[in-house]
Amino acid sequence: MSVYGRLLWITAVWSFGANLVFFFLNFHLEALGFSRWGIGLAQALLTGIGVVLAFPLAHLVPQLGYLHSLYLGLGFYLLGLLAVGLGVGVYPGLLFMGAAGLLVQGVAPALAASLLPEGQRVGFYSLQAALSTATGFMASLLAGLLSDWMGPRFVLLWAWPFFLLSWPLVRGLPEARGRARPLGPIRFGLWLRYLLPQLLVAFGAGLVIPFLNLYLRAKFGLSYGAVGLLFALSSLATALAMLLQPWLVARLGKVRAIVLVQALSLPFLAALAWAHWLPLVAIALLVRGALMNAATPVYTALITERLPEGEWSGFLILEGALWSLLWALASLLSGSLQEAWGLAAFHFLFATTLLLYALGIALWPWAFREKA
Repeated sequence: MSVYGRLLWITAVWSFGANLVFFFLNFHLEALGFSRWGIGLAQALLTGIGVVLAFPLAHLVPQLGYLHSLYLGLGFYLLGLLAVGLGVGVYPGLLFMGAAGLLVQGVAPALAASLLPEGQRVGFYSLQAALSTATGFMASLLAGLLSDWMGPRFVLLWAWPFFLLSWPLVRGLPEARGRARPLGPIRFGLWLRYLLPQLLVAFGAGLVIPFLNLYLRAKFGLSYGAVGLLFALSSLATALAMLLQPWLVARLGKVRAIVLVQALSLPFLAALAWAHWLPLVAIALLVRGALMNAATPVYTALITERLPEGEWSGFLILEGALWSLLWALASLLSGSLQEAWGLAAFHFLFATTLLLYALGIALWPWAFREKA
């Protein structure tokens, strides 16, 4: 199997498990008796641990190499998911899962960029992201059906074998040509500029995205299976949008392509927040997610283009950690407001998310102003 194909297979099996976890974690915690504040704390721990570990991991990766770093991340995730799925040591398990997610997020794109020529990166990242979200279609359907069939208590454990399947696929990869180096202070100003639009989006996303499944279920009284179907269709729509990104990049350039798709998502976010007709809300859910997430592979390709190879893993780990910090703080704030105000809290939460998204989108041309 070629390196290109092996990387895509790793994406498929890992993403299937990750989508099961993403879709069903809130319902699983709810079945364990967690309050909305407790679910917000869980989301904060899952993502916030990256802030504590960002610099240690950025210095550890050059010592271990990309492949051994992936093994470590996979081992952490398997251990943490088992604890959370069984309901024993849920918070420590979430910390292990959060650390693993940050490690994989920082290392996997850098490894792929090192193994592939620059001209293939936008196409590969777009195909990889599309495959990742397409597996979310099946994962969301499976999670919804399983929860309706057997109850929400043990569905997360169905994700565990998919992460286990990643192990032999990772073992077949070659080590990268280059080696990452530890983070240094020299390029902090440049890195901050590249990060700022992402971080505004991160805080806005953390206010509502982790709770969309609970929001839809509470607002419309949907079953687990119906919510799973909506998220499954959203994953398919996102995959299709990501496959169009290389075409848009070829015609508009990377930065303009990001601005276009994310700006077009804003009216659909507003419809998702305030429309009361379920079919319209369902369409808004599909289109918003597709457009907003379609920019991710282009952003990754931009970073590998603008920064030298030695900085890729360090930057991506830092980006993941800061994203996690803001997502965690926003999730904790959102959970607290929902606990106090109930469903009405989403009026304020969606409005704040819209404002932060719009500001972040407006900053993309400034952040990457050297090139179009």
